[in-house]
Amino acid sequence: CPYPLGSSAGSSSCSVCKAGYYLYDWRADVQTITQSPTEHCRDCPPNANCSAGTTLETLRIPRGHWRASPNSTILYPCRNFGGGDSSGEVRCAGGAFAGTVGDGYCSSNFTGPECQLCSASNHYLVDGEKCKECASPAASAGRLAGVTLGVTIACGILAWAFR
Repeated sequence: CPYPLGSSAGSSSCSVCKAGYYLYDWRADVQTITQSPTEHCRDCPPNANCSAGTTLETLRIPRGHWRASPNSTILYPCRNFGGGDSSGEVRCAGGAFAGTVGDGYCSSNFTGPECQLCSASNHYLVDGEKCKECASPAASAGRLAGVTLGVTIACGILAWAFR
């Protein structure tokens, strides 16, 4: 097989890229790939894992990394966002399945770019690796009313004390 092509076990055609490379367009026919292998087999992107037979869509993304779609070669490290040194690895599971908009690379309970959003509605990210439920609107309104009342009383006491 011409470099960097190889063949599947038991196959006589050179239709897969060797380890360290990925097939850019899985729809290309064997003859086209064989005629220009370096055009179709590209170097594995930094931090990705390309075993023999990997395609752009099946790039293996390591834990702690994320990519936007199965058609992207850019891998983003998942930042820690104030959590421990491994909070990016907790949120970003990696793998070979992108899902929709990269969600397939996220651990359960997380979604979005770098898996920095909580998948459950009415939840927010805490310490870079946990999701916490938002306060109810009634509780928020109660807190706001309490703060407003406290400030009003404090102003009244100050006004009375300095009259």
